[in-house]
Amino acid sequence: MQWIEDHRELITALTGLGTLAVWVVYLQVFVSNYRRQLRATLLITRGAGAGLDAHCFLSNMSSGPVHVASVLVKLETTAGSLICPVTDMLHPEGEAPAEARQRTRQGPLGSGEIRDLGSFGTLMRHALHAESESPPAGEWHSEVRSIMVEIVGHYGSEDLPIGARRVFVVLENAGGPVIRGRELQTEQIRNRRDRRRLMADLERDR
Repeated sequence: MQWIEDHRELITALTGLGTLAVWVVYLQVFVSNYRRQLRATLLITRGAGAGLDAHCFLSNMSSGPVHVASVLVKLETTAGSLICPVTDMLHPEGEAPAEARQRTRQGPLGSGEIRDLGSFGTLMRHALHAESESPPAGEWHSEVRSIMVEIVGHYGSEDLPIGARRVFVVLENAGGPVIRGRELQTEQIRNRRDRRRLMADLERDR
């Protein structure tokens, strides 16, 4: 007890420093979690099959709604690569739905909601059609090596667009083409420099 009494000021100072350190760590954790909640997170996944008829789904895992402004696909083919906006859907002459919202993939997507972007085959045919100005024919899918799906949108009061992308490879096997994600997760475009580049992708879809 005498030792404690003799070193009371030192013990008080160390206790204060320890308390301060605890609060600093707590504040860092709080700020980190808060910033994470403010970030937009979009998931691009494959579902309802594994072939060309499998569907591409967009899920909004952000804490708030995201306005989907543009959907682009990039195809890597035996002839090279091509990039095409597929925000508005292609419909045969005279078969377009009367409701405008059913003719586009853009629009607000609430937190926790999912949107069906269509089948991978539909997205590929859309891009190939736009490139050649005529519908693809024959075994067109054998020319496609991969498809990248990119989403560009707006989130909250952010001054720059937000985005996400994922690449799916097309594997040929005896039972027909198989769609498989090249990476396990969707790439989130969060770097400010990369987000500025998304403006060019929006320009493609004006």
